[in-house]
Amino acid sequence: PRAAPRAAGAEKPNLAAADVRGRLEAMSRRFDRDATDLLKTWLPEDVDARAVGRSLRFYLRIVAVSFLVRWFVAEPRYIESSSMAPTFLPGDQIAVEKVSTLARLPAPGEVVLFRPPRSALDAERQSELDRAARRGAPPPRDRTQQRRRDVFVKRVVAGPGDVVEVRDRVVYVNGAAAAGAAAATAPAYTLEPRRVPPGSLFVLGDNRNRSFDSHVWGALPRENVVGHVILRYWPPGRFGLVEH
Repeated sequence: PRAAPRAAGAEKPNLAAADVRGRLEAMSRRFDRDATDLLKTWLPEDVDARAVGRSLRFYLRIVAVSFLVRWFVAEPRYIESSSMAPTFLPGDQIAVEKVSTLARLPAPGEVVLFRPPRSALDAERQSELDRAARRGAPPPRDRTQQRRRDVFVKRVVAGPGDVVEVRDRVVYVNGAAAAGAAAATAPAYTLEPRRVPPGSLFVLGDNRNRSFDSHVWGALPRENVVGHVILRYWPPGRFGLVEH
């Protein structure tokens, strides 16, 4: 039997991939040639500039892979505040896994790293203005744009559609006491029942009464999540996987 004709453009992805490979190979050859020529001007004549160039390319590849891992797979972070105490203390260093949360919404109990939503930035700015007004001081400089690059670490308490309430020093989710870190402190505040919007999370610090979190500024949009914390690697005496 005759083979079915190929669909128009079926080979284009392969041609494109071959073109990319060809470009990368050409760039690699140019790098080797240019690096060798440059090294010849720096190194003594009895040193093999070509071998040094190959070693240099090897180490540059290691650096490139490290950057790829840092930006796309996992990244180290350190804790600056006590909002997650006693789970994390100031100075603790943690590892954040960034891949799995691209395909799924973090579950209640997980600790996440995220960029502050607009509601958090607005609430923080308003708090600064209120403090200045109480002191009779001029309004401080607005640093909202710089703070967009900040990251927070909090624990997920509830997901989309869940109803969160805080009363009698207990956090309730859908009418039941919220599961989570046993070490979390009891909240001294109250919160009227509120439903978590679609595509959002409700996050709280384990140090309930010293945390700037969803009970202040509302739900966290999923797109602000950077990843979830999997490991505390410093200090050595507190090394271990993070409780979820």
